[in-house]
Order: sequence, then C-alpha cells, then structure tokens
Amino acid sequence: MTYFIDLKDLAHDKVSFKGSFEPGVIDFTGDYLRQVKPVDWNAGAERAGAEIRIAGSFETAVEMACSRCLEPAKYEVSKTFDLFFRQRDQLMFDEDDEIELNEKDTRTAFFSGTRLAVSDILHEQVLLALPMKALCKLDCKGLCPVCGTNVNTKSCNCPQEQFNPNLETLVELKKRLENRSS
Repeated sequence: MTYFIDLKDLAHDKVSFKGSFEPGVIDFTGDYLRQVKPVDWNAGAERAGAEIRIAGSFETAVEMACSRCLEPAKYEVSKTFDLFFRQRDQLMFDEDDEIELNEKDTRTAFFSGTRLAVSDILHEQVLLALPMKALCKLDCKGLCPVCGTNVNTKSCNCPQEQFNPNLETLVELKKRLENRSS
C-alpha cells in the first residue's frame, strides 16, 4: 500500500498522519540494500505560502554489503526530516536552460500532480541517512587482495605486501617529502 498526501486536503489545515511500510513496499532493489524491519513513520503536512512543508521522522533497519569484506552489515536508521515542495510550473524554467539557484531554492523539491507519495519521500530519506561506506564492524579486515579470502574469518598464506615496481618513483618521492618535513 502506498500512502499519498492529497494536496487538496491542505487548503487550510495542517494534516498529520503516520504509518508503517513492511519490507518490500518501498523498492530498494536498485540501491544495493535490503530493508529488514518495517519503516515506521509519522509526519505532518501544511501549506507554507506557495510551498508544501512536510516534517516528520522515521525508523527502520537495513542490510548492505560491507565495503571491505562484502558480508551483510546491518544499520538501524532513525531520522527526522523537514522538507519543502513546490508545484512544478512549466513557465518557471525549461529543463535545457541554465539557471542560478540560491540557497532557498536548494531546499525545495518540485512535483507535478495533486498528490505526493510518502513512499518516495521515505525512500530518499532512508538513503540520505545511510553511511557512504558500510562496514560490518569498525575493525573489519576485509578480503585478501591476492586470494579473496575473508581475513576476518580465516587467514591465508599469501604474501602480505606485494610491491608494484611501477610505483617505485612514487615511493621515492614520498621518502623525499618525509625527509624534508623532519
């Protein structure tokens, strides 16, 4: 079930609503993560001049592949948001035109139609709340660059340091810079 905010309901009053989206309702398949708990959310919507202001919060849990060892990394996500939306006006700008935005313009998103999908808003907010690089644990050792063994669970007999002769010039430059600074 997708929950929509009907903008006609915002003529005079602030509207409050809440809900829960079970895993699979919000499509995260292209985002390389898996929702493992429902997204529990609440929000309020109101008119703010020509804009629609939607403020609320959510919490959920997701799994992503660890950036070092590729094992699942679970993240509890909880965030508040305060967003502004404006009806897209065809006369406002042509998509091919270059326009200069001020800071107020960057906090406003544009929409067309008479409804806003809460699932789309929450999809974006969940992604913004996640770390850029997922780690299963802070001291994750990752994969062996030679054989691909997960070094967190097994050790391998691969040589620990493989020196690339093409980097010899950079190593020499690094040594010179270190000698200068000491």
